Amino acid sequence: MGPCYPLNQEDQRSYPPGFDGAVFVWDIDKTYLSTQFSSLKGMSRIPFEFAIDKQAIAGMPEVLRGLRRGPGPDYAAAPLYFVSASPPQIRGIVERKMLLDGVEYDGITFKDWAKTLFQLRPGRLREQVGFKLCALLATRQNRPQSREYLFGDNAETDAEAFCLYARLLSPTLSASAADAEMAAAGVKPDDRRCVLDLLSNLGPARGRVEKIFIHQVRASAPERFAKLQPAVSPVQGGYQLALACFELGLLDAQAVAQARASHQSTDLPPAADQEQNALVRKLIRKETLAQLSADASASASTFSK
Repeated sequence: MGPCYPLNQEDQRSYPPGFDGAVFVWDIDKTYLSTQFSSLKGMSRIPFEFAIDKQAIAGMPEVLRGLRRGPGPDYAAAPLYFVSASPPQIRGIVERKMLLDGVEYDGITFKDWAKTLFQLRPGRLREQVGFKLCALLATRQNRPQSREYLFGDNAETDAEAFCLYARLLSPTLSASAADAEMAAAGVKPDDRRCVLDLLSNLGPARGRVEKIFIHQVRASAPERFAKLQPAVSPVQGGYQLALACFELGLLDAQAVAQARASHQSTDLPPAADQEQNALVRKLIRKETLAQLSADASASASTFSK
């Protein structure tokens, strides 16, 4: 593993030179699964749990499968990666859960807790911004010109870390300016050196971050996301995320319908409430939502005949 940050990285995909297609990068805790893997208390329960015990957030597996499939008639096999601050010891459990959910992926990057402790840096166990920057840049090395869609949550600092990462990709940002921005975000000096080395390895022809989605698992002050928009779109669950991705042309109507059905099988607020909230948040246009509803009604009518 090249970068000095202790990462445990897996990438099963190769890319042609100059690949500039869309890539989807997800967090695991509280974005795909309702887990506490990254807490010491949560880790203590892992030996006594199985993959089937892990609960996916309603609608998220449907969105993941839909993104992988793509919006067109042919199976796109769109690149899909996971980045988690959890230790690599949970890899087997996570992989089995993804198999149960039918979620295909190309790689996972974990924070290597053992190496972190070996380096006498226990503070890294809780530090997230430096980790996310190094993990995202390490994952990007094989596809420097790709266009990324990032998915995280608001339990910690995903929105701020992802936005900083997007700014660092700018070819016009000098190394000194990048270092200053990271210092302002609280990234330690040695972690900043790792980031700058990874940035340098990308070369001048870099891609960009197209969109950042943040799953709201706790209340956040409205101004927190207001200052990060339009780059960041906060969503209240899997179905609302599906609506936003459909509006951007990333999902087909089938995936949205499946996410809606998953949402409605829970005790969460009604799907209609989520739709109205999505309109208020401008995650989807009124015309798009109306077309989705019309298509769903037509499909239901055809099926009933």
